[in-house]
Amino acid sequence: MDGPDMNYDAVQARILTEIPDLSSELRKAARFLVDHPDEVALVSMRVLASRSEVTPTTFVRLARRLGFTDWAAFRKPFENRLRSGNAPFAAKADALVLRGPEAIFVESLRTNAANFAAAEVANDGKEIARACAILERAQHVRVAGFRSCRAPAHALVYLCRMFRRDVTLLGSDGGSLEAELAALDRKDAVVVIGFAPYSRELGPVVETAQRHGVPMIAIADSIAAPIARHAEVALRFSTDSPSFFPSVAAALAIVEALAATMLARSGPAAAARVRATELELQGLGAYLPE
Repeated sequence: MDGPDMNYDAVQARILTEIPDLSSELRKAARFLVDHPDEVALVSMRVLASRSEVTPTTFVRLARRLGFTDWAAFRKPFENRLRSGNAPFAAKADALVLRGPEAIFVESLRTNAANFAAAEVANDGKEIARACAILERAQHVRVAGFRSCRAPAHALVYLCRMFRRDVTLLGSDGGSLEAELAALDRKDAVVVIGFAPYSRELGPVVETAQRHGVPMIAIADSIAAPIARHAEVALRFSTDSPSFFPSVAAALAIVEALAATMLARSGPAAAARVRATELELQGLGAYLPE
């Protein structure tokens, strides 16, 4: 992919790939950019150089090493990232109110349609198959998602429990997350869902899974996300939105597609369990009469 066509995720991935082969000075600059993406978009190259303790020309050389013609072209994906989803929520809310409501509804729907298309491109069939294989082998699947990502996490658990009972939501017991993590076993699997800024509760989930050798699947906004770096499979979704808050619609679409794929791979026996679960729910009065 040529530099000018790269989005932020692609730039981050390229930097992470190139870091081991860079000179010490370029490596220092690259690490600073990975750790401080907002500053790349907001301050001058001279200020960045001062804060990272390298020369301004180091950033120019790094940009060219990564395939960009100049620093301005390199900076653009970082600026787009800040505009599209990672500016402070309150600032985006203020801008939204000033803009007026007339076109927001249609624009939100169109943006999410684009997010769905991006998810299709970003996640190929081999990665989906690998994720399903990991979940199928697990004796217990534990799903973690917090705050706005609680919705896709809950949806994945609910859908999977229609045909298997060993899928549970971490942290659903009111303050017992630590106890749940203590019970993790290497025969389990963990699914973590999140986007920047990442919920702090995801930290101990990822750390515990790593420490116990538990296979992990990340559903995140970037392959460079802290929850994705050590995952066996990382499925990506875009959070672009004209609203003040990042969208999780594509994350919901991914978990729905993942659950459907798992069911299809499991065959007639799983379909029979769905039928039995549905009948049980009807018998318990879970649905309103038509």
